[in-house]
Amino acid sequence: MQTRNRPDLWYYRPGYLKIELKEGEAQVTAFDHDTEIIKFINGKRFQALVPTASLGEGMSYVPAAYAGKVGDTVILYLPTSNDGRPTWEINESDLNSILVD
Repeated sequence: MQTRNRPDLWYYRPGYLKIELKEGEAQVTAFDHDTEIIKFINGKRFQALVPTASLGEGMSYVPAAYAGKVGDTVILYLPTSNDGRPTWEINESDLNSILVD
């Protein structure tokens, strides 16, 4: 059984970010209401199933909540789909490289 480190910091009111989606990183599923995202960040694979309606214009970004931190790791919550709430844990130094304004 894998256990997570206890977060150093949980945000009571998380900040909201926009994660850039490049061509081919988001594919609408057969049901149209969900989109699968596969993104590589600094060589690591991140996957999420999110509601299609939550994506930015032209599937250019997905919103995320900056929920907390464990050491140098940032905890991001992506929009909840029928599959649950996707959570990405990425290195804080990689964060700016995936964001859009």
